[in-house]
Amino acid sequence: MYRIATAAALFALAACSGGSEPAAEQEQPAAANIDVEAAAEAATLDTIPERFRGRWDFSEETCADPASEMRLDIKAERIAYYESAAIPVTITETGPATLTVVHRFSGEGEEWEETLAYELSEDGEAVLLN
Repeated sequence: MYRIATAAALFALAACSGGSEPAAEQEQPAAANIDVEAAAEAATLDTIPERFRGRWDFSEETCADPASEMRLDIKAERIAYYESAAIPVTITETGPATLTVVHRFSGEGEEWEETLAYELSEDGEAVLLN
């Protein structure tokens, strides 16, 4: 079975299509004023934000290869990896350029859940998968 992430795995993927500059950082209230439950609810999203969507791959050269093992296609409600696909169960925006997503994966005849973090580079041209 092909699992997407391992404990030590970090992948930086370049934008083939899509991707954009991350949203500007918003000023956060002082920690003493934060209602933790309300903040968690506010950061939970229904779909993957537009700036994360698109096709990502290891390099510009591999972007055109549909059989690339590093290919990542991110859509609003579906994420496709090499030999597997995922439906986001929970999408949490943990910062202006970071998401933590609980995925329901299927691939190679198996199903599993896995949590992955996505972080956009400062210029929005690469995504770091952890």
